[in-house]
Amino acid sequence: MAQKKNTPTFESALERLEQIAARMENGDLPLEDLIVAYEEGLRLIRSCSERLDEAEKRLETITRDAAGQPRGLAPIPGENTSSTPPETSATEEDASAAGDSPARLF
Repeated sequence: MAQKKNTPTFESALERLEQIAARMENGDLPLEDLIVAYEEGLRLIRSCSERLDEAEKRLETITRDAAGQPRGLAPIPGENTSSTPPETSATEEDASAAGDSPARLF
């Protein structure tokens, strides 16, 4: 989901919440300012909670393919997305060496 133009980032919203909490804990705010700060804090908490829920859903949809590469809605930021071939097991290597044909016992 795209962010609204006036919506702060998660980090800036969290920082603002910390500022509001510090002001409220200080005890110097008049009642009206305290109520306004409380309402702003609730909006910021709701916004942060929604963003965390969205992030969790995105992470849950990401799966990895046989090569260990992320597949899904979006890769994990900073994840190495270079394609490397999957590791082969000893039985796969043995089958390749034998010409991909079953061994003849008779």
